Amino acid sequence: MPLGEGELCHDDRMVLRIFRRSAAVAVCAALLLPAARAEQWAYAMQTGHGNHSIQVDVDSILPRDGYIAARLLYEYYWDAAHPPDPATGSAPRSALVEGAFDCKENRFQVLSRTEYAAAQGQGEPGATTHNALDAARWRPASADPETYAIIDWVCGVAAHKLDQPQAGSRP
Repeated sequence: MPLGEGELCHDDRMVLRIFRRSAAVAVCAALLLPAARAEQWAYAMQTGHGNHSIQVDVDSILPRDGYIAARLLYEYYWDAAHPPDPATGSAPRSALVEGAFDCKENRFQVLSRTEYAAAQGQGEPGATTHNALDAARWRPASADPETYAIIDWVCGVAAHKLDQPQAGSRP
């Protein structure tokens, strides 16, 4: 039978109170804070024209039904030589993209994209698009050097990271 608090010495009661308060704070923090996503960002590439880079969340590279999923972070660097076009509205500083990679057919498509006013997917969110996987939206690696490079990077990491090969291809 556990001892009551009255049967403990002064130091033991203090330790017990500190423990209870610490546990209460931990429980409150767990309930109030949003669940954190595991993220391990790795630099994948700088574009040839130099106005943006792409990072990949290695922890997000996972097999899905017919493709490999990966989260990408586009960072935009505006300078005097490459200013944003004011006619298109405010230009994003960064964008988070959920992508689908068909490593067997060397192709890619964007499933969702959210633009942000600040670097690292921070600041005020801007334009957001969501798309279902669609055969007409696959972009082949041969489309341009950037598409080729990001498909090569993600599929290369996926081949080493995942225990099983990609199962089939989707439309």
